[in-house]
Amino acid sequence: MNNEEQERQPEVLAEEWGARLTSVRESRSISIEQAAADLNLPTEYLRCIEAGRLEGLPSMVFARGYIRAYLKMLGIDGIDARVAEYVAIHGEGSSNGAIRPVSRVRQQVKMGDPLMKLFTWVFVLAILGVSIWWWQTQYGGFDATSEPEGEGIENASSAPDAGDVVMLENGTATLALPTLDDSPVDEGLSNKAAVDEEQAELTEEERKALQDAIDATPKSAEAGAALNGSSQVLDVNADITISADFVAECWVSIKDGDGKKLFNNLRGKGQSVNVTGKPPLSILIGAADAVGSFRYNGATFDLAPFSNKNVVRLNLPVSE
Repeated sequence: MNNEEQERQPEVLAEEWGARLTSVRESRSISIEQAAADLNLPTEYLRCIEAGRLEGLPSMVFARGYIRAYLKMLGIDGIDARVAEYVAIHGEGSSNGAIRPVSRVRQQVKMGDPLMKLFTWVFVLAILGVSIWWWQTQYGGFDATSEPEGEGIENASSAPDAGDVVMLENGTATLALPTLDDSPVDEGLSNKAAVDEEQAELTEEERKALQDAIDATPKSAEAGAALNGSSQVLDVNADITISADFVAECWVSIKDGDGKKLFNNLRGKGQSVNVTGKPPLSILIGAADAVGSFRYNGATFDLAPFSNKNVVRLNLPVSE
């Protein structure tokens, strides 16, 4: 630059210097937005360079790099000389902001950090605990209460009485068969013994008639006892049938006397359950108000006395 240029204001020189860049860009039919996109720079930075306004740029250090890239894109020769001209106009230290040294960079939290692991475990355990608590409040008490009752009934029916067990001399035990208490048979036997003693005093015809009467009595008594016993076995061991219709969705679980699950699933509105099994049947219904009707061996059965907090638990037949 000559003395005449040095005497001119730096602002004027900067505008003239930037105007030459604008002229070259427009001669190549390149818009300022396109140039900014190619350089990956804000459009405002290129406007400041072409207008000679250094205050719109971060600093002279960055400005030199932006100008060098801009000149290279426009295909202008003598890039170093052009940059030197810009620096001569504005000076080395002319900038509107100082570069601050970075004293500390905060480290980002990673998944492997102990604190992050601890928080993750606490969150997972909390979710698991809440899930277990909810399940126990809804269905947890059924298996713990109903199954031991069924086992108790089986044990009571299968365990032998102490009086039926006979200890032998060698330390082993043997189970005596149950004795039948048949009063008609006992009476017949006693009558037969009494008649045997008196047979010597009776005539042949009287002895024959009496013997026929004695022989007929135990047979009828034994037949009656067998009939009563078979009817009792049928009554105790007969399967029972339950059915239910639902007006809303709820969980239903039904087990028979052997602990076998006859039904264990959800039932929705308009659906029903119909099962038959060995007594006693253990029944759990998760929502009492979801049951439209309940029938036990074909007869309507009221579940209200067995509902607690809208959860029904009962065994059928109901113990007296």
